[in-house]
Amino acid sequence: MVLWKGIANADDEAWINRGQIFSALRYLHRDYEFYLPIVYIERRILELSMEVCLNDLKLSGGKTTSVYDNNCRELIKIVDDFLSQATDITYRITENFINGILPILDSMLIFEENGTGDQTVSTLVSHDEHWTETSLTGLNILLNLLSHPNLSYCGPASVRIHSLLHSRPLNGREEAAYLLSNVNRILSSIAQNEDSEHFGYLLPIMKTIIDKSYEILQMNVQIPNVPLRKATSTALDDFRQYSSSSDSQEWQMFIQRHIEPLAEHYRSMSIRPFHMNMKIWWNNCHEMMMIGIHKRNRQIGEEKLKFQSHIVEHWHQRRRSDQQRMLKLAKQRRIHQIHVEKEWKDR
Repeated sequence: MVLWKGIANADDEAWINRGQIFSALRYLHRDYEFYLPIVYIERRILELSMEVCLNDLKLSGGKTTSVYDNNCRELIKIVDDFLSQATDITYRITENFINGILPILDSMLIFEENGTGDQTVSTLVSHDEHWTETSLTGLNILLNLLSHPNLSYCGPASVRIHSLLHSRPLNGREEAAYLLSNVNRILSSIAQNEDSEHFGYLLPIMKTIIDKSYEILQMNVQIPNVPLRKATSTALDDFRQYSSSSDSQEWQMFIQRHIEPLAEHYRSMSIRPFHMNMKIWWNNCHEMMMIGIHKRNRQIGEEKLKFQSHIVEHWHQRRRSDQQRMLKLAKQRRIHQIHVEKEWKDR
């Protein structure tokens, strides 16, 4: 609530101020041990932020505003960065996390239909640079959720990715290779567990990617016998055996030689620049936090000097004057006492 409502506006300056909350936590975590893991604290802050974001959307009657859109863009980037910081995201995702980020992604993904002859293609339109970044970070979030072993998290992500693949064309070989590489990596990671339910979510996505990129990735030349291209009832099981079989290295060689170089090029040109921008953004947040700490320390020093000059020094002066006054009174009393004693002796 403090992160969302405690800071007004939705511009870059406001979000740098919000980012300082995370920077302050990490700064304190260097020297102090928290009662709870810092990952839990950051995740909880994001969960509450997403909850308040959705409440704002409900209060507005489901109508998005420019402030809401800007806040969602920045929040999606932070969520993507939060998930991208670790290879194991098991402890970074909870049910509240899923219930927050998925509705926000649904509210931010804008589709426009462009008629092309007899076929109407729904494409994800990038209205500006921010929207392109939001689209890619949103896709990365869905891919991270797709790799989660909890099927209640993987399932909704697979539905959205599958819908996205069917509603827009692939933007070139690099994007197709990037998607194929990510889904294949997830398939390889769960192959040892033989989790058939998880495979059930991934294989239809893999089939869709292969169908849409069969020619642009030259699969018809490199791997013409890939099982998913065959319209059989056992195509999914055949592909599972085909991709994980140690006897046939055709699929693995195709991925290593043809897909990974294209996917790596896509990451370097489209994904890593956004992550680099996030690093720069976090550095700016940290720098502004340190500037704030310096200003606060300087203000404390200035206030201390003011306290010294207005209170402490005046107190010392008053103390010295009172001490002198008391000494003077004591001296007068002694003189008076001596005078009285002398008068009594003379009598």
